[in-house]
Amino acid sequence: MNSRRHFSILELVPIAPSSISTHQLQQKLLERDFDISIRMLQRDLQSLYEQGCFGLEKDSRSKPYGWSINAQWRSSNSRVMSTEVAEHYLLLEQLLPQSVPSDVKQSVNIKAEQALKRVNGHVPDWLSTLPKPSLKVNIDSKLVAQIEHAIKHKRAVSTELYRVLYDEAHWLKFSELSFYNLVEQGGVLMAQFMVGELHDKCYQMPVYRIRNVHILQKTRREPSTEQLKSLHSAISKGMSQEAIELVVKVPSHSAVNQGFIELGELTDKQKIDDKNVLLTYQTIDSEQLTDELFKFAHWLEVVKPEKLRQRIVSKLQAAANIYK
Repeated sequence: MNSRRHFSILELVPIAPSSISTHQLQQKLLERDFDISIRMLQRDLQSLYEQGCFGLEKDSRSKPYGWSINAQWRSSNSRVMSTEVAEHYLLLEQLLPQSVPSDVKQSVNIKAEQALKRVNGHVPDWLSTLPKPSLKVNIDSKLVAQIEHAIKHKRAVSTELYRVLYDEAHWLKFSELSFYNLVEQGGVLMAQFMVGELHDKCYQMPVYRIRNVHILQKTRREPSTEQLKSLHSAISKGMSQEAIELVVKVPSHSAVNQGFIELGELTDKQKIDDKNVLLTYQTIDSEQLTDELFKFAHWLEVVKPEKLRQRIVSKLQAAANIYK
């Protein structure tokens, strides 16, 4: 119950510079069937604030205090979350206790799926420095044993995989999967597999996103050398992503400047004139970032790095040639 209440509190607190008072928050919680006293709500807010990992901020310059979420930490409309937030969600998903209500778990899982895309499927290296037993709290030993059995005896399986489609989380049924390896990456146990009888690609997924494994009376598919090479190349590519300093020029009123769209970790903001600002981010050079910048190219200008700027220019020129 406490977890659900805390999750609702964090959902209802607005993004800075907007803020909400304790009494206003109490009324909104009441609408969600949380009837708690002001004193208990104050204790909850203070506790979440002191933990320092939820982006919660307190304006104590006057009473009643105003509560808000740091705009750089969370954005309900963000399309590219910062790497810091992405890593927090990946860690949070793995450490969720089994007793957490399903709706809370689903909300976290959706964010973690987006986070995994943010880091191109590569679990951050710093997770491997944490105690590994805590990272495997949600892994079912029976599930691991079933996958190991299927690999050892070269059997195909039917199973369900956790995926996010159009921002909604689903457990998708797969009638035939071929597991061929279990590897540990960054302290997280990953299963490598092929799908069906005809699909050529090999995939890798955290074991905690797999459930209901049933071993079939059918021999599994064996990946070819080229298929394995392709998977390893994709994993290596994700591990060797280049960190860059991104500088963009945007209108002052834009969603990027207001913090509703994050392009990385904001490190500097400079006002150019009454209409434009220059923003500097620490981020990862990825295909997703390029696509996102291209979407905003009619009002956002990439100033640095030059190679990323030229990549956007090339895309714009190709688009212009198509529409001539």
